[in-house]
Amino acid sequence: MHLRILKAWCLMIFAVGSLSAQDIHFSYYQFNPLNVNPAFSGAFYGSYRISGIYSDKFASVTNHNYQTLGLSVDAPIIRGLRAQDWVGLGFELDGILGLGRAGTYHSGEPGPDGLIPEGKGAFQNWAFTRISAAYHYSLDKKQSNILTLGGQYSIASRTFNELSAGDTRQGLIVGVDPDVDRFNMLRSGGGGGGTNVQDRISLPFKDWTIGAMFNARGKDSDLKIGVAVEGLFRPQIRSTTERKFRGLNIHGAYDMKINKKVSLVPGFYYYSLGDYNALNYNGHVKYLADEEKGIILDAGLGFRNFRQAIIMIGGEYKEYKVGLAYDLDISDLSVQSGGIGGFELCFQYMGKIYKKPKPKPVIFCPTL
Repeated sequence: MHLRILKAWCLMIFAVGSLSAQDIHFSYYQFNPLNVNPAFSGAFYGSYRISGIYSDKFASVTNHNYQTLGLSVDAPIIRGLRAQDWVGLGFELDGILGLGRAGTYHSGEPGPDGLIPEGKGAFQNWAFTRISAAYHYSLDKKQSNILTLGGQYSIASRTFNELSAGDTRQGLIVGVDPDVDRFNMLRSGGGGGGTNVQDRISLPFKDWTIGAMFNARGKDSDLKIGVAVEGLFRPQIRSTTERKFRGLNIHGAYDMKINKKVSLVPGFYYYSLGDYNALNYNGHVKYLADEEKGIILDAGLGFRNFRQAIIMIGGEYKEYKVGLAYDLDISDLSVQSGGIGGFELCFQYMGKIYKKPKPKPVIFCPTL
C-alpha cells in the first residue's frame, strides 16, 4: 500500500515547474484519449469505443467565447505479430468554434452615413480530422506489461472572419488577443496572405503526431504513463510563411484499488504548444455502488497551473460512461469572470461484440 501511495504522489508532482496557461485542451481529457496520445488507440478492454466531449469556455469574460466538440471511435482490430500483441485503429473529429456576439463584427466600406455596417458577429474556428494507429507490444504472455507505439495523421484548418479588439479573450487583463493582430496582418497582405483586404481567411495544414505509452496492469492496479509529440515536421501553414508549432504531451494515471468498493486514481496531463504550456493534475475517487449492474460513481478535483480549479463528476453503467467538468477560475481573470471558467459534457460507450457459440450437434440413439 505504501508503494502505491508513493507512485501516486510521484504522478502528482511530475513535471511541476513554472508554467503559463493556455486553454486549448479539454479539462476532462480522459474522454478525449486520441487527442492526448495516439497510443491510446485500441488500448482498452472491449471491441470498440465511442467517445464524445463538448465544452463551452470564456463566455463570461469576452464576446469571443469558444465552443469545442470532440468525437472519436477506436478499436483493437487485429492480432499483432505475436498472440499477445494487437493493433488498434482510431478516427477522430474535433471542431472549435469561436463565437462573437452582435456588434463585434464589421465588414465592407463605410456607407453614405460614414458608418461601417455591422454583421452577425466575428468568429474564428478550427477543424481537425485525425486518423491514428497503435501497436501494442506485450512484454509478457499475460499482457501485464505493455509497451505501445502510436502514430496519427491530421488534416486541419483554421478559419478567421474579421476580428476586432472587442473579440479578445482576456482583454482587460493581458491586453489584445494576439489572434486579432495576426488576422489583421494576414488580411492586409502580410505573411504571404495577398495584397487585397479579405474578410475571411482559411489556413489549412497537415500534421503528424507520434506517441508512446507504458501500461502496467496488476490485480488491484493499473498504471499508464505516456508521451506524444505533435507538429513532428513543423508543417507550413498554407498561404503564409508560418509553420505549425511543435507540441508535447506527457500524461500519467495510476488506478489503485483501496478496497472492494473504492478506487483512487491520481493523474496528470502536461501539454505545451510553442511558447504556451500547462499542467493539469487531478485525482478521482471511484465508488462501486452496484457490482451486479456495473454502477460506478466518480468524483474528482483538479487544478490547471493554479489558475483554474476543475470539479469533475461522472458515473458508469455497464458499457456507458458519462461525465461533467466545471472550471472554476481562481486567477486574476476572476475579476471579470466572477470565477466562472466554463463547463464540459462527456460520454463514452464501450461496445463488445461476442461470437455466437456453435455447439456440436447431438445425435440421439433411436433405440434408447
